[in-house]
Amino acid sequence: MPTKGSFKPVQPVIIRYRNFAGLDRTFVAEMDSLVRKGNHLVGRVEPTGEKIALARDRIQNLQEVESGPTQRVAPGQPLPTPRERQVLGYHKKHGTSSPLFEKIRAKYPNW
Repeated sequence: MPTKGSFKPVQPVIIRYRNFAGLDRTFVAEMDSLVRKGNHLVGRVEPTGEKIALARDRIQNLQEVESGPTQRVAPGQPLPTPRERQVLGYHKKHGTSSPLFEKIRAKYPNW
């Protein structure tokens, strides 16, 4: 998918978002591109197709977005403990692996 130019989502989803300054924004994103990363949703949006990260607590229609046809966005997924986040971050940064990392990664596949 191109990151510049005219991007039209095949499965569009409208996301109503209130930014840090209190301004309301509306984004049209590709449903298949939405992935939960920590407390954010990351996905490609119109018109450029660029990936953006939106804080879940600022999305006004979060239930509607997460109840869409895809299961990639896990609504009630628990967050890793600080120790688990440390292990995930270390191995991601260094491009390495360990049995503990693989066990935690299986528990949190979209982290």
